[in-house]
Amino acid sequence: MSYYYKTKTGVELEQIAGAIRELFPRRRLGLAVDIEGILEDMGLELLPRRGFRRYAEGYLARDPRIVVVDESIFAYMPRARFTLAEEVCHLVLEYKLWSGGELPVGADGHELSENQHILIEKDAGGLASALLLPPGEFVATFKSKLGELEAIGAPEFNVLRETLKHVAEVFQVSPRAAGWRAHKLRLLSADTVRELLPPL
Repeated sequence: MSYYYKTKTGVELEQIAGAIRELFPRRRLGLAVDIEGILEDMGLELLPRRGFRRYAEGYLARDPRIVVVDESIFAYMPRARFTLAEEVCHLVLEYKLWSGGELPVGADGHELSENQHILIEKDAGGLASALLLPPGEFVATFKSKLGELEAIGAPEFNVLRETLKHVAEVFQVSPRAAGWRAHKLRLLSADTVRELLPPL
């Protein structure tokens, strides 16, 4: 195998996400991270295309300054924002891969093993989540809303569902993204997240 992608730890992904936010401190919309603005500041061009979503929602073109996305993702902006974040994260995580102007031998999408592809996608998704949902702000927002709803005596699952909905709106992501971030930050168990969020 001629190309090797070194996976990142959870701690490394959080550090990288923090570094990206520090590079673009003005790219915030309240607590939400302005990923569209970051994409623009990085000099990336967004190229919507029709009809390839069954394969992927987005990808970096051979020219990594171009992010190609299926235009249908914009029907639901919270999901679109996560897709854009994932593509920015691919560029950040695989910067050395692109910096030479050409892909290294074995690094093209069709040349990657299934395991390499899974690891690369997992890290890009994990970094996108860490980037869009900063841990300190996310935990504080989650606990504040949870406490507010618990104080009025609502049933537990209604409280958790409404808390996720609120956090998702604040950070402009989907409730699913908020739920799995809450699990990653040890606010909810995986079983609870699955119960709260219907399957796709």
